[in-house]
Amino acid sequence: MFKLRCAFQIYDWGKVGRSSAVFQLLKGSSLELELDDTKPYAELWFGTHPSGPSLLSDCPYMSLDSYISKFPRCLGAISEENFGHSLPFLLKVLSIEKALSIQAHPTKEHAQLLHARRPDLYKDANHKPELAIALTPFEALLGFRSPKHIASFVQGVPELLEIVGNDCLSDLVSVAQLVEDEDSASIAIKAAYQKLMLSDEQKVASLVNQLRDRLLQGEQLQFSVPDNINLSELTDVFIRLSTQFPGDVGCFSLFFLNYIKLETGQAVFLEANLPHAYLSGDCVECMACSDNVVRAGLTPKYKDVDCLLSMLEYEPRTADDLIFPGESRPVELPAAGPWLSDTEITSRLPTPQVTRFAPPVEDFAVDKLLIPSSCRAFELLPLPCASILVFIIGSGFLQHIPPKLADDTAEKQSVSINANSSGFPVDAQAAGRLHQVLEFTRGTVVFISAGISCCIWQLPQDHTVNDPSDACLAFRAFVNVDQFQPDQ
Repeated sequence: MFKLRCAFQIYDWGKVGRSSAVFQLLKGSSLELELDDTKPYAELWFGTHPSGPSLLSDCPYMSLDSYISKFPRCLGAISEENFGHSLPFLLKVLSIEKALSIQAHPTKEHAQLLHARRPDLYKDANHKPELAIALTPFEALLGFRSPKHIASFVQGVPELLEIVGNDCLSDLVSVAQLVEDEDSASIAIKAAYQKLMLSDEQKVASLVNQLRDRLLQGEQLQFSVPDNINLSELTDVFIRLSTQFPGDVGCFSLFFLNYIKLETGQAVFLEANLPHAYLSGDCVECMACSDNVVRAGLTPKYKDVDCLLSMLEYEPRTADDLIFPGESRPVELPAAGPWLSDTEITSRLPTPQVTRFAPPVEDFAVDKLLIPSSCRAFELLPLPCASILVFIIGSGFLQHIPPKLADDTAEKQSVSINANSSGFPVDAQAAGRLHQVLEFTRGTVVFISAGISCCIWQLPQDHTVNDPSDACLAFRAFVNVDQFQPDQ
């Protein structure tokens, strides 16, 4: 295992300077790095993608990709057999102040065609399913609303009706009355959305700005909407989008796509062809190792509108359908021993939490690790594939456990050791495990080879025991090994 020095991206939509989680992680991980706190720090990349390759901290002239090429066994047999001698996933942290584009990502087959036709725009031939886990309250547009919802907006917003037209509105109203007819719903939604996206740009721009001006003058969206949609909230979002992107057709996508607010720790999974746009907030994002994006709005970049419209999944979704739940993984507390009494075990709650986000793709899965300050040591058991571990909050040491000593816990999911307020437990067996130790702080990123077991040791805190703000927060990305189990 070894530390990585990772690439970051300055994009217009990123949060500026110290308000950016990307900036904070960069400053936390390197005192030597000079950062301009007037720039927007948008993305931090952990992986081997050529647009932002990670380097070995102790050997900055060697990229992680070069290391893997020289030592491919570090990936593990399960990864080599299915993905060859390359890391199949890319992990990121995003910090968003200004909305990202209305976009979708192609399937692998479609990506190969796009790359062959336009390698200048689509720089690789891979698909890009994504998982986003909120670090702060997070806003996004994701998946199409129901025909009933879209019809209510088209009917209630004169500027939108002028573009979409009465024929499309009539079709939306008709299919909204049908029960569980997703094919008809998709056809009606597709027709209405294509009418919007292919309309005359000058006409659309004029109507976007007209609606924005009405709302800025204090007019409210006032019409009947189903399911307790918050029109006041959507008014604020439209004003924000149309101020960031005056006259952009993507502003009207707010009335077609689900507006979702994630709480910290919630996640969404974006499969191929699902329309989406991140609006604000910070998140950890994991994806297949690709940078393929097909855009059509809320962007100054090239808009491949025809391509996007032809590939989108128009099936209506609900906001609840789109939240991707994590699975709580078992954490085994140690038995009482010479360094830890029964009383200390029961008094040191809450216990560590491991939440696994394993989407229905082979390329990646992510474990969220939340380790309370009372848990001084937490053991990460070996995976049959390589992984990347990034620390969002916390400080301490990451200790490699030699294989013979790690065998004792091979069947466990993880092991944690609680300590008294004086610091680390004095345990002959644990102390004897010392092999390789890396110091970590906020923003530290570590590559862990397949089969490596290690232990997270937290530094003692001066704050109140079990203060949630002291908890160590980390994310570990790896190949979705569950997809390769024999029974699947």
